[in-house]
Amino acid sequence: MAVLQGVLASAGLMAVLMGLIWRMFVHFDAKNEQAHAAIDDRAERPITANVQAVDDRAERRAEAHRAALEAHRTALESIARDVSFLSGRQAERDRQAGHASG
Repeated sequence: MAVLQGVLASAGLMAVLMGLIWRMFVHFDAKNEQAHAAIDDRAERPITANVQAVDDRAERRAEAHRAALEAHRTALESIARDVSFLSGRQAERDRQAGHASG
């Protein structure tokens, strides 16, 4: 009986020790996961900030290009009006010269 009690006591002690070791592994695994999550967050913040900065620069450049294209369009329309006006005047002169000579 004493042997059985000794075996049971040893088995109980082993079970308690295994439970404590298991809890320790679970605890440190959770801490490890938290640490990795914190590292990932710290790593993602600069990347996200860099992506946002690139997007902002691209948007500013696109706006500058839109403004430049609008200025070019306005200038080309003005040139087209001038050319049309001058060609009309030249056609009028040609008609007057044709009437005067004929």
